[in-house]
Amino acid sequence: MFFCLLQILIPIVCFTANVLFQVVSYRVMPKIGLLKTEFSGFVFGIFGLIIMETITFLIFPISKISFFSVLISNLIIYLSLSYCYFHFVNLAVTARRIRLLRDLHDSKDGMTMDEILLQYNSRDMVENRIERLVNSGQVIYKNKRYYIGRSAMLWSAKIILIMKQLILGKKSEFD
Repeated sequence: MFFCLLQILIPIVCFTANVLFQVVSYRVMPKIGLLKTEFSGFVFGIFGLIIMETITFLIFPISKISFFSVLISNLIIYLSLSYCYFHFVNLAVTARRIRLLRDLHDSKDGMTMDEILLQYNSRDMVENRIERLVNSGQVIYKNKRYYIGRSAMLWSAKIILIMKQLILGKKSEFD
């Protein structure tokens, strides 16, 4: 019974460690960037999960097949929680709707359409995004042209595109 309860708690404990590690990393070393701290927290949690599962296996010996089944199940739970957290953080940081709602909330007198359009200038938004991509190495600027750099996000975008095609049957929500 204790073994089963422990197995349920392991991915939750490791996910909590992931979040705490990410938050502390970002606050202590903000120059590293949000994406790198999210990744480091994710890796920290994975190592924690593997270590905790191995210790549990040594304390409560079970068959190797059962061990790997539990390990894979808990990895799937951990990966799912981490995936949701990653998108929650990035939604809160990057979504224009969220930002617009925050700006409207912070504005005591409300905002006119002209003030909103001034603040949400599409040229500025693209320049800011390009600057972030260049600073992170995901995009390279050379000879007045932009090129793909080392981009883990490109792989994420491709995976999301494949999932959209499989689930929604289209490449974009605008199709």
